[in-house]
Amino acid sequence: MFRRNLLAAAAGLTVSLFVSAGFMAPAVASERVTASTALIGEMITDLETFLDTDTGETDAREAEISRVLDTYFDMASITRFSAGQYWRAATPEERTQYGALFTDVLIGTIVRNFDQLEGLAYTAGKATEKGDKFVIVSGTFTDTTGERPPVAVNWRVLAPAGKQAKVFDIEIENLSLLVTQKQENVAVIRKNKGKFAALIKVMEERAANRGNDS
Repeated sequence: MFRRNLLAAAAGLTVSLFVSAGFMAPAVASERVTASTALIGEMITDLETFLDTDTGETDAREAEISRVLDTYFDMASITRFSAGQYWRAATPEERTQYGALFTDVLIGTIVRNFDQLEGLAYTAGKATEKGDKFVIVSGTFTDTTGERPPVAVNWRVLAPAGKQAKVFDIEIENLSLLVTQKQENVAVIRKNKGKFAALIKVMEERAANRGNDS
């Protein structure tokens, strides 16, 4: 069950960190690199501001995570990709239902991990263009208590020229969390003779538990 929560747990990292380095773009950088680096920096700063006044209330945390996902992540693209090739076969109603459930489960799991990831410091790394659509913004999470080893993270930012940059995927130690989620979702559908409704049922069950699965 751990792998099924990788995407959400990694997103949870962004709400549990203390920034220890600035987000400066390279001296010579393309507009895409600059925009992507700025996006991650703004997101971290935004979350820090919330953490400074966090009261621990679940409703407030859920509202904040929902806002962060809407503001910084390309949730429409993430949702489509997570369903793999079966997205094309889903009806408009199924797509809408799955999208809402996917986001609901994601928010619930992030909130569950909110307190578990305290004590992490984030150090920004380099940003590199990847083709004409993506920019990889690298960094490292470090446990300030020294109990856990540093973890390398890559933010895969969707940043086509002339369009607003948005986070598309998170890679932890070179493991794509969105690809992992997609593989597991596709496996669910395949086990149920290609029925997209089977994936919706699984998501409904997880949403009913709101982050209690592990």
